[in-house]
Amino acid sequence: MTFVELMIVITILSIIANIALPKVKQMRRRAEAASVIADLHAVRMAAYDEFAERQTFPKSDGWGQVPAELARSLPRGFTFDRGNVIYRWRRWSLPHGLPLWPQQSVLLGLEVRTGDQELMESIKGVYRGPLAFGSATNVTFVID
Repeated sequence: MTFVELMIVITILSIIANIALPKVKQMRRRAEAASVIADLHAVRMAAYDEFAERQTFPKSDGWGQVPAELARSLPRGFTFDRGNVIYRWRRWSLPHGLPLWPQQSVLLGLEVRTGDQELMESIKGVYRGPLAFGSATNVTFVID
């Protein structure tokens, strides 16, 4: 191989790498977003298990803290602090219910916070649930 041929091969490889790397980052973010949604479903099921067992939902807790009531039904080693994504369990009491459902006295949610705005957009794009609201770095998923 001559020096010119080697430079052409290196140039072609760098062009391919510049095309592929953003796609790899995007796929990695989508996989991480899917993991967050899977965690949401695990938390939802743990909350329903707790309600079935004790007829009450766990009280709100701080960022990164798994409520003890949920920990019993979550997979072993499950944490609310995943490095660049952190969760917070929320339970709101509604003394007068919701406008369209006055009999609903509790609203449940899982807050998700990350400093990576692109990851948050990916999470919002993957989520297909009933209701979510938030900002560029924080979103609350309402558990139905």
